[in-house]
Amino acid sequence: MMLIAFTSETLAIAGKKKSKILAILIIFSIIIFIIYGQLKSYRYEKELLKDGKVTIGKLDSIEEHPKRTYLHVSYYIGKKKIISFESGLHKKVSPKDIGKFYKIKYLLNSPEIIRGIYSQQIIDSMAILKAGFSKKDIEK
Repeated sequence: MMLIAFTSETLAIAGKKKSKILAILIIFSIIIFIIYGQLKSYRYEKELLKDGKVTIGKLDSIEEHPKRTYLHVSYYIGKKKIISFESGLHKKVSPKDIGKFYKIKYLLNSPEIIRGIYSQQIIDSMAILKAGFSKKDIEK
């Protein structure tokens, strides 16, 4: 019968190998997570271009952080008011645009996923009222 002696040196080598494997697994998991997010975002963009429904939304607020900006938008689908947000990255909006109405695209199966068309401001009050907003919303 053969006995294997584990010295502190062999245990240290085994511990280093486990650490390397753990680090590789963590890095691999992060890469997979990033790729998944990019593919999901690409799929939504593709769906919005192909099947996106257009409605009128109101820019409610702009939330600014050092590295990110979020645009908060409200809109109606049928009689249901939906409040959503999107990244303000590469959007040419400023705080003076808050309270204005714009065309937005949304997904029918995921209505909280939107893309504002901020180059197309809506000023026709009848169209805004038809979209579900009240006169009070227009005045604000």
